[in-house]
Order: sequence, then structure tokens, then C-alpha cells
Amino acid sequence: AVSAGSTVQASLPRAFLERRGASGSHSRALQHIQAMIKAHNPFETVLAEIKKMLALIKEEGKADVERKKWCEDERAESKKTIKEKGNQIATLASEVDSLTATIKDPVTGLLKQISTSEEDLSLNLEDQASQTEERKQENMEYQKNAADLDKASELLQSAIKVLKKYYESIADQPSFVQVWVAKDAPAPPSTWDDKYEGQRNEGGSSVISMLEFILDNTNKEEKLAHDTELMAQHDFEDSMEKLKDSEASLQKSLASLKLSLAEKEELLQGKKKDLSATTQEKEAVEAYLVEIKPGCDFIMKNIGTRDAHRVAEITGLQNAVQSIKGTPAFRRFTAEQHDEDLGDCEKTCKAAESEAHAECRACLAGTSIPGYCAGHPGTLGC
Repeated sequence: AVSAGSTVQASLPRAFLERRGASGSHSRALQHIQAMIKAHNPFETVLAEIKKMLALIKEEGKADVERKKWCEDERAESKKTIKEKGNQIATLASEVDSLTATIKDPVTGLLKQISTSEEDLSLNLEDQASQTEERKQENMEYQKNAADLDKASELLQSAIKVLKKYYESIADQPSFVQVWVAKDAPAPPSTWDDKYEGQRNEGGSSVISMLEFILDNTNKEEKLAHDTELMAQHDFEDSMEKLKDSEASLQKSLASLKLSLAEKEELLQGKKKDLSATTQEKEAVEAYLVEIKPGCDFIMKNIGTRDAHRVAEITGLQNAVQSIKGTPAFRRFTAEQHDEDLGDCEKTCKAAESEAHAECRACLAGTSIPGYCAGHPGTLGC
């Protein structure tokens, strides 16, 4: 059996206990192993600890490589994202400016166009109202004038008719004017005719002609007034038709402009929202780069040095293993441990040709030689 006094320290030279790392300072792993040796730990415990440390160092190196790659990838991806977000921000800002100009430009903007169209529509409606009122007043004047002219025409026609009838009735009678001269009346001037014939000789034609002339002028004036009214009505209707067409066009244009304004304003709000969100995303990525900078700067700067230290530690630990296994104490410990592992079969196995012989293998397996050989026919001694 292995005694508790079989220690690593008793088997190692003093030089190993004072071994230094490749970097000039004691390796932490070697320091730990040396501490275990000085604490009189048995061989198997020390070697197991060295194995754990070698695995830990390798995992640490793997973690450093992964960390370095992670930093490279994160920085590359973040810089790519920042560039993309910057381009998006520039595009969105340009779109916001363009939409703002489309809506608010003092000359060509939708708000200006709507304002101008509303003013034009208001003027159009005012023109319709004023022209309608003016036409109404003109028509009222025409109606009154036409009524007066019509009445005058009737009166003239009636007068002419009466005069014609009268003059026709007295055409063959003595002069309807009788001059009575009083006894004491003065004599008339020599230039006077002794008889007054009045309109008898002409049959009253001059008076009638005059009335007919007036009637003709009255009729002409009435016709002129009617023609003027008709033309004014036609002009009014033409003007109103144009105004109505213009009103419909303005209403349609206003509806289209207001719809476009609503769409552009909604689009503008969306672009502003996208711009704000994209700006925040870009700033978040920039803040993230600042956050990971210390750790990533450290690993990028020191990974070479850390790798060199790990190589020195691994070499030191591997050399420690070789040194331990090369000592007489370790060989003796190993032999004693092997004998202990054989247990009750120690004498049988040592008496056999070798431990590979069927006698030893059957004893270790806790079975008979024939039984062992049945399952392992190729074994030495079967």
C-alpha cells in the first residue's frame, strides 16, 4: 500500500521548487503547484491538479480568441450599422426638407396654393353675386323702361287713330274755324288772311306725321331696349357659365390640393418619426461602441502577451509533470499503487507469465480461466 508519507516534495530537487516562469516572474499555475508540493500532496493529486490547470489555460486562450473575434465582429458590424444609419438619416433629412418645402414654400407650397385657390374662389363667388345683382337691377330698369315705352306707344297709336278718324270726318266740311268779328273790333293786320283754314287743307297730316314719327322712334327705342336687354342677358349667362365652370374647377382643385396636403403632412410626420428613431438607433450603436471599448482595447492590445504567458505556463507545467514522473519516488509510488490495485490477485498475476496471461486476467475478472477464455479466446494462455 502507498503510505501517506510518500510525497512529491521528497522526490523533487530544490531547483524545481524555485523554478521561475518564462516571463521572469513566477507563473501563477507553477506557484499553485509548488504550494501543493510544499503542502505534501501525494503524486496523483498534484498531477490531477496540473491537468486541470492545463485545461483551464487552454480554455482561457480559447476564450481570449473568441473575445478578440467577438470584438472585431461587433466593431465591424457596429461601424457598418452606423454608416448605414448615417446614410438613412441623410436621406430622411433630405426627404423631410423636401416635404416641408412642398407644403410650406411661400411661392409653390401646397398651403400657398390652397390659400390662392380659396381667394380665387371667394372672388369668383363675389363676382357671381355682384353680376347677378347688377343683372337684376338692369332687368328691373329694362322692365320699367319697356313698360313706359309700351304705354307711350299705346298712347301714340291711340292718338293717331283718333286724329285720323277726326280728320277724315271733317275733310269735306267748311273750315271748322269761324272768325266772328265784333262791330267794334279793330281790323286785322294786312298781313293776315281773311280766313283761317287751320289743318284743313293738309287734313291734319303734319300732326299725324309728327305723332307717327314719334311712335316710330318709340318703337325703335323699345326694340333697342329689348335687344340690349337680350344681349345683356346672353352676356350675363355666358359670364355666369364661365364663372360656374371656374368655380367647379377651383372646387375640384381645392379638394385635390387639400387631399395632397393631408397625404404630404402624414408622410412628413412619418418621415420625422423615422428620422428620430434612426437617429436614436445610430446614437445607441455609438454608445455601445464606447461601452465595449475598454474591454476590446485591452484584449486587442494584450492578446499577444497573454498568449506568450500561457505558452510559458503550459511549458512550465508540462516540464513539472515530466520532472515528477522522472523521479524514483514517483516510479516507486506508481509500482506500489499498481500492486495495490491488483489486490488479492497480486501473487497470481506476479506468478503468471505476465499480467496479460489468462490466469491474471481471470483472477482480476473474478471468474475461472475457462470462463474467461470463453469470452476472450485470444487472450494469452487460453
